Amino acid sequence: MKIFNFFGSIPRSALRKSYSYNSESPSFPNASIGNPGETVTHSTDAQGHGDQSRTLTGPPMKTFGGDNFGMNSCKYFWLLRQFAAVRFIAIVVWAVFLCTSCLPLRLYGQDLKQKAEAEGSLVFYASFNANDSKALADGFKQLYPKIDATFYRTTDSQLMERILTENRAGRNLWDVVIATNFYGHALKKRGMLAAYDSPERKFYRDGYKDPQGTWTSTYTNYAAFGYNTNGVAKTSVPKTYADLLKAEWTGQIGLEARAYEWFGTMIKAMGEEKGMSYMRQLAKQVQLRSGRTLIAQLVAAGEFKGAVASYSQTFEVLKPAGAPVDWVYLNPVYANVHPTGISSKAPHPNAARLFLNFALSKRGQEIMRDVNRIPDRVDVLPLQPRLVEGIKPVFAPVEVIENFERYAKTFDEVFGGR
Repeated sequence: MKIFNFFGSIPRSALRKSYSYNSESPSFPNASIGNPGETVTHSTDAQGHGDQSRTLTGPPMKTFGGDNFGMNSCKYFWLLRQFAAVRFIAIVVWAVFLCTSCLPLRLYGQDLKQKAEAEGSLVFYASFNANDSKALADGFKQLYPKIDATFYRTTDSQLMERILTENRAGRNLWDVVIATNFYGHALKKRGMLAAYDSPERKFYRDGYKDPQGTWTSTYTNYAAFGYNTNGVAKTSVPKTYADLLKAEWTGQIGLEARAYEWFGTMIKAMGEEKGMSYMRQLAKQVQLRSGRTLIAQLVAAGEFKGAVASYSQTFEVLKPAGAPVDWVYLNPVYANVHPTGISSKAPHPNAARLFLNFALSKRGQEIMRDVNRIPDRVDVLPLQPRLVEGIKPVFAPVEVIENFERYAKTFDEVFGGR
């Protein structure tokens, strides 16, 4: 573009010029150099025809260019202008291609918004707390004020029971659900989630989205080992799961009483035989408590020196208040995803798609980040980037989820029957 603009500003009359130089110190690198001391004058017209005069004063020299310097220079200018013109045309064609290729997506977005606003309402069910649910709903309403977004939240098991009860009664009340991994899988298996390939899904890695497009995870909890910094020396902080079997940890580790998915996932990751052997040894080291938040608080209070299968951000949010806690990841790291999907019988299907697009968008994920969740979108980091650094996540295999009761029973036998 710069070449085109520069040469495009030269009038044709200006192309007829005279160039004089002395061959002992030529000022044009491609000039036709004659003899030492020879003065050569070139004159060219707009068609590139040239005349030249010489004054010979010494022995011959080698020729580095042609004798028609004026013609060559004019052709050089002409070629540059042609190149600039072709380049300009190519840029225009490429710009038109980009605009037209994005046009269907923009039209689809506008059409979806109009249809969603015509529906006027949206209901989403969530298994995370009310404040976070409200933050997401309010963010959506700020962007789409014509759609009345409401939510219902409760625990994951109670939410699933409500959905199944409504389904049996033929009452289709919800549009979008944010569930835990086990219940998200159960909804998909029952055909209660609609496939929708949101344009935002390209920003999510494999493992964080269903290949069939029925759900995408909006945030993830990562299992970590949390510990009391006053009670555990830096040299004693465990680096592997095997370190938790040392005598110094006996009876000093808290464990969630229903860590069934973590249990099954780790057994599969370690190998069935080796995994079961490890869990039986770990059972001698731990005490069960209900609720990961409670366990983190007990660690902060010094009742436990540490906690296994707790969530990293649960400890992270205690630190600003001065709690003497920290955490480390022990690989492999269990990743508890939170599938978010659309009801296959959504009463407001267009509003549901628009809401899912928003929840998966950068703005929606920033809301998740701002309420101390760990967003799953690749270009939105958590408030503490350390929460996703250097981890090797493992996800609950389908085998574990579909045999959930068997793994739950085995967990109770190993840890609860002592």
